[in-house]
Amino acid sequence: MRDVRLRRTMLMTPGNRPERLRKMSQYRADVMILDLEDSVPPSEKKQARLCVAQALQDFPADGRERCVRINSIGSGFGLDDLNTLPLALIDSIMVPKVESAFEILQVEQALLALGCDLDRDIGLELIVILETPRGILNALSIADATLRTTALFFGSGDYSSATGATVCAMTLHYPRSVITAVAAACGQQAIDAAYFLQVKDVDLTREDAIVARQFGFSGKVVFHPNQIEVVNEVFSPSQAEIEHASKLVAAYQSSILSGHGTSLVDGVFVAVDLVAPAQRLLILAEKLRVQKQ
Repeated sequence: MRDVRLRRTMLMTPGNRPERLRKMSQYRADVMILDLEDSVPPSEKKQARLCVAQALQDFPADGRERCVRINSIGSGFGLDDLNTLPLALIDSIMVPKVESAFEILQVEQALLALGCDLDRDIGLELIVILETPRGILNALSIADATLRTTALFFGSGDYSSATGATVCAMTLHYPRSVITAVAAACGQQAIDAAYFLQVKDVDLTREDAIVARQFGFSGKVVFHPNQIEVVNEVFSPSQAEIEHASKLVAAYQSSILSGHGTSLVDGVFVAVDLVAPAQRLLILAEKLRVQKQ
């Protein structure tokens, strides 16, 4: 079984900005995303691939996930990205603007043809971006297309642009709900959109991250280093949450041994539905504890 990655913060940086790529590893984001898509103009695509390849070779071997957002297959750039990237140095590929399972299978076939899993203990993973109305409506078939997909990422900017909706919590409620539900159904992580309206405003970033965590997202993409610390904090369990989760799990296990399926903890009625999220929180807490050592 594939281990669940730590993806509280996924810092995305333009692939044609070598000076910024060099600084990426200095920040404390869980994942480094080197972008070849929207942040890179068409005239810079070829040069960006070279910059990204060099940055991947220069990154320190610190165990953090290295992800590259390629261009969409339909753009005419996506397959060229895959053909020129040093896949052995990449942990995951982020695939944008996916609207059908067929598109993901095209990526899968291209990766297999390139021998992407050779000399790897863990297969190259896919993070699928759902950012169009059609993509949201086809989310389940897309997520089910290949076991290589381990996360779904919500692209709120393109979604709002396509629908004409204002970017706010109310209008994003439906696509966020769809993505977290589908990710849970497929055993994948849900990653929320970056907060891009005021990227340097820590308080607004925190508010948006809190909403995302309430929906069930595992983390968020971030565009600015100022967002990293606050988003990491929101998606990390507090000591009080850890203690409460431990009590829930212990009480439930005790009730099972006593021949009962429920228990009462601090006035909370505890059944099996509360145990699973409590166990996931404790697993996350242990990952973070090990990371700090």
